[in-house]
Amino acid sequence: MTTVNEILNFYFSPAQLKQAAQNYFSSTSKLTRELNSGTEKLIQLTEEIGERQYIFSGENLIPGVFRKFKAANQIGNNSTIKFERRELRTLAYAISYSEHKIPSIFSKENELEVLFSLFNKNWKDSYLLGLIDCYLRNWQTQNRASFEKLGKFILLKLNAYEGTRAVLKSLKTNIRFLGSKNGDVTLGSELALKIQSIKNATKYLTLPDNWFSYAYFSKVIVAYYEKRKSKLPSIIDELEIALSEHNNSITNKRIVSKIIIQCNTNEFQILQDKVKSIAFNFVGDPANVVKWSTFEGATETEISELKQAQNILNQWITRKFITVFFEKCINDPRRKKFWLKLSKEIMRFRIVGSSMIKSILLNDNRISEYVSARFCKTNSYSDRNSALMLLIKNYLFIEFSDSGAFYAYKLSNPHAPSIDITLINSTSELKDSSMNQLVYRSGYYITQTYDEGRLSHRDFDLNWENVFADWIKKYVGINV
Repeated sequence: MTTVNEILNFYFSPAQLKQAAQNYFSSTSKLTRELNSGTEKLIQLTEEIGERQYIFSGENLIPGVFRKFKAANQIGNNSTIKFERRELRTLAYAISYSEHKIPSIFSKENELEVLFSLFNKNWKDSYLLGLIDCYLRNWQTQNRASFEKLGKFILLKLNAYEGTRAVLKSLKTNIRFLGSKNGDVTLGSELALKIQSIKNATKYLTLPDNWFSYAYFSKVIVAYYEKRKSKLPSIIDELEIALSEHNNSITNKRIVSKIIIQCNTNEFQILQDKVKSIAFNFVGDPANVVKWSTFEGATETEISELKQAQNILNQWITRKFITVFFEKCINDPRRKKFWLKLSKEIMRFRIVGSSMIKSILLNDNRISEYVSARFCKTNSYSDRNSALMLLIKNYLFIEFSDSGAFYAYKLSNPHAPSIDITLINSTSELKDSSMNQLVYRSGYYITQTYDEGRLSHRDFDLNWENVFADWIKKYVGINV
């Protein structure tokens, strides 16, 4: 009997048809590749078109238009001097411009009002992009009066915008992020809550990627960190990239100080080495007071956090140096253990030794990047003697590798060595043999003490750790 397939001359294998369909829509098929390629081109085109709306090619026109405005304003005849639309658009980008001791328009509230009047008489929505550029660049300016005036003018124009330009429509929709009080914090918090990458902050507002360096994004990054800091191990690389692209020393200090303080706990101890590297790259060595100085406009909290972070970072580095020094230069576990207990009290330290000692320390990757700034070379190349200078409150303590004693100098002593020395003949110059013993003892009793001098590491009936702990409590006010 003839089958339907034979009558219709229609032959196919369901299994083969299924396989063909799967192959046709697989990730490696020609159709899928073409669709992906087309999608990428559309995305790129969309980004380029959006970016192009922000491109301003009239930077060379700014000086001329700036001088024209200043001259007109000086003689009070702005109404008689005409500005073409192209000149007004250029003025929108020239608000922060200044030259030859001529202050910017932004710095003069009355001139800013005159400029707004000119804009209102000849308004074009395209002026908004230049104004927003100025607004976000100057987000953290100390000239708050002009900043507030500019912000109000921009928000007024954005709220009134009824056009079809995609960029301006998007900014109008996201106008809450442009509020001068906490628009930046609102954006950072929203990105964090929606688990968006901080690197997408500009795209979130349809702004060009290169605007991420503007001052506006400083507290966007800070707010993002605050909301997601419990996930620090998973976002620290992202924050590092953000700091690099933002490239702002104030933001670096804000974020790095917060991260250091957070990581000074057992929970985040595993991140400390990475955080040390980030801190050195974006702020600098904590021994450099200038690099860790406060910044203009810093709040009391920011000043306190910066100082606290500097101290913590210095403690981390100090602990590493004490560990390495007493392992590589002296090999004395007891002294290492004792000074590690005091590491939080050590304000500064320096190692003194020969070129060979420096080479030994430089080859230890735990401290290699910190050695040069904290090392004082002796004139000898191969002398194995070395010393560790420790500054605690109003005392300078010095441990020696070639002696069974350490020295305690009061900083008020004119003969005390300086911790800032950079070159010395030998470590013996750090010793004052005329000094008394710090402590005199008989059996289990301490019979006499002095406020400076030297102390042996020999135990006798009392071990030296307990003797020195009693002395440091009495004269320095620290419980070991």
